[in-house]
Amino acid sequence: MEVEAILLHEPNLVFESAMLLFNSRNDQSCRDLKQAILKKFAIDENVLNSCFDAIIDLSEFVTGGIESETDPALLDFLFARHSSMKGCFAFYLIHDICRRPSPDFKTDIAALKDQSKAMFFVNFSSMLISEFASDDFSGVVTNFAELFDFIEKMPVPEDEKWQLCKLYNNYEEYRELLAGILTSAGELYMSKYESVKHYIGWFLAAVSEPMAAGGAKFIESNYSVKISTSADVLYLQPSIAMCNTTQYLMSYTSQKITDFLYVGVLFEPLREITDVSTVDDKLCRSLRTMGDNRKFEILKLLAESPKYGQQIASLLDLSTATVSHHMSLLLEAGFVEIRRESNRIYYALNRKKIRDFLEELNNSLLGENK
Repeated sequence: MEVEAILLHEPNLVFESAMLLFNSRNDQSCRDLKQAILKKFAIDENVLNSCFDAIIDLSEFVTGGIESETDPALLDFLFARHSSMKGCFAFYLIHDICRRPSPDFKTDIAALKDQSKAMFFVNFSSMLISEFASDDFSGVVTNFAELFDFIEKMPVPEDEKWQLCKLYNNYEEYRELLAGILTSAGELYMSKYESVKHYIGWFLAAVSEPMAAGGAKFIESNYSVKISTSADVLYLQPSIAMCNTTQYLMSYTSQKITDFLYVGVLFEPLREITDVSTVDDKLCRSLRTMGDNRKFEILKLLAESPKYGQQIASLLDLSTATVSHHMSLLLEAGFVEIRRESNRIYYALNRKKIRDFLEELNNSLLGENK
């Protein structure tokens, strides 16, 4: 039976708050992401600013507020990525809270505070097995002794095994501490939410129609995710904190298998605007264009003064058709621009573009402005 795919229209505030803190404790800030994209792709910085700046402001406001009033060691314990783990300890505690078809912040925080250790045990052990069990693992974990035995055999450093046991043994304490942190973070988030709410609109506009037409198959192909064959329902949930990435959450406790895929609200727009050549690719194409003898001769002629097509053909002993071919490629590269004077079209050297090209080449090879 095909998985039912359902699009959600609001972010989960518990997940958002935890993800922002996770990103902050692991040096994965939106500001750094923007700079990395700017460095790699030939994109107008103003375009990236329109994508990122409100999200950067929100994320730094939330994380700065929490980090100024919370013990750094506690934040590291709950939100830092341990060397062998995909996520952080906080996600073990909030797994079920992140799988809400109708998220409500106050209700979800209350559910976290009321979450039993038995429920945590199911999620905790299932997630560890999913992440760390060997391919031939066929055992089960039904009690804390078997859980600790599984942890002891996990291929992780000894200090991380100790920390996992500490998390389980002191579950109630860390549950309360985490609930307090996420409550404060969520309140800070909501105070800025209006400034980023339009990103949700971007997301919904991009995926609503194709998802309605393609369902789960669209999700698999568009986000390169393999949906679990046991899932009954897959919810697609927008996330501002995820930015341009995705995260798949499998069901461990529901009778009806409900899986969630969180998708960053910048996934679609960034894929669209970065679906262009990298700076290096563009440099190589420009070098090939300029490296052609005839094109370089044309550029040298235009460096003297603007000229029309017949002049260039006569000076270089070329046909007008050949000149037109070369000019189309030089125009595409941006090295030449067109000026119309009277009834003639003149070609002129685009000096700014060539200076920019030489600067990019210098930065790429010599790194003097990096």
